Amino acid sequence: MIVTGAGRGIGAAVARLGAARGYAVCVNYRADAEAATAVVRSITENEGRAIPVQADVSREDEVARLFETVDRELGPVTALVNNAGLAGQVDRLADAPADRIKRV
Repeated sequence: MIVTGAGRGIGAAVARLGAARGYAVCVNYRADAEAATAVVRSITENEGRAIPVQADVSREDEVARLFETVDRELGPVTALVNNAGLAGQVDRLADAPADRIKRV
């Protein structure tokens, strides 16, 4: 199972729940390795299998590397929770610049 944005919050909770349900879990993170490692530690301390993998899921090459790493380290991906995201500045959609919409 890959959980994107799993270093904290909802993603971390989903990663822990997935592990409790028997999934080997990839804890994906973009920048906070320490938080992702803490989630992995909490899973492995409870007899689960988990690895942290850094990848910015807005970049295709990093997503490809993420899946390759999971295939190699945990086996074929059988579940994906696409939790990563960023809200950016809150605007009316009609007023948001195109570059912000693309990034979000």
